[in-house]
Amino acid sequence: MMPVINRLSAQLLVGILIGVVTLLHFIPLPGQLGAHFLHRELFFFPLMLAAFWFGFKGGLFVALAISIAYALYFALHIGHQPDLMATVVFQVLVFFAVGLMLGWLVDRQEKRRRERDFIKDTFGKYVPEELREEILNERIPLAGEIREVTVLFADLRDFTSLVEKRPPQIVVQMINRYFKEMSGAIRRHGGLVLQFIGDEIEAVFGAPLSLENHPVKAVDAALEMRHCLTLVNRELVAQGLEPLRHGIGIHTGKVLAGHIGSPELSSYAMVGKTVNLAARIQDLNKRFNSDILLSAETRRSLGDSIPMAKEPPVRVRGVGNPVELYRLL
Repeated sequence: MMPVINRLSAQLLVGILIGVVTLLHFIPLPGQLGAHFLHRELFFFPLMLAAFWFGFKGGLFVALAISIAYALYFALHIGHQPDLMATVVFQVLVFFAVGLMLGWLVDRQEKRRRERDFIKDTFGKYVPEELREEILNERIPLAGEIREVTVLFADLRDFTSLVEKRPPQIVVQMINRYFKEMSGAIRRHGGLVLQFIGDEIEAVFGAPLSLENHPVKAVDAALEMRHCLTLVNRELVAQGLEPLRHGIGIHTGKVLAGHIGSPELSSYAMVGKTVNLAARIQDLNKRFNSDILLSAETRRSLGDSIPMAKEPPVRVRGVGNPVELYRLL
């Protein structure tokens, strides 16, 4: 809100301006009914500066200070010009109205600017430009909503041991290469990468923008991720490095989606049982020695063109009934 000068300097400048304008009222001007008819408009200058620099609270505070200074002058002259009492009261009300309105408008614009910066920072790298514009134009709610989505988790296998064996620079190059290819596959099928957690990827299909057949899109993305990993591994092996392995878990259900976090650190995120179950399905790839597992809820939206095998139902922590799983072949 104050890009040019620091806050203390701005406060001093506003205070000096109020003092100068107040003193000008005591300079006699021939032909005027008191100097206020000429000088009162000058009070709007520090008032506007305060509102633009400090927002609503600043506008309110300076309007109060100006009103006191303005009323103080007339308190010294009111005995001689009692007919100006209505003018004084009206002018004080005008100062307050202008200060509050300007401060409110500035606060509103600042809030919108922060929201747009948040959207650009959060979605700028991982969504198509047209989706980012939809969000910026407020066609997509970020305050919070319940909606059905498909959540995908991908996690590298045995990556900790690789970290211990290879130089840090090599490990970072490997994982960045993996993330680049996987996030590209997710994006090409309409998904959004929510976050990278260590060597894990969390992505969603169907939020923040609605996506038709999002379970199908998520499965198609997982299959492309499998193919991309094959290509990445060819390059790694050619460089004398170990190939990577990953597990992918997919589940469809309702989530709470929105801008979640503290004022210092926040992001667009999903919370709910659907997210937890998708993460646990991903982890079950270790038990079944598979690379892509999906829930029955996701399976219901798929046709028969994708080869898959049904796994025995398993009990998952936090879920009452056994979970039906399908392995992509």
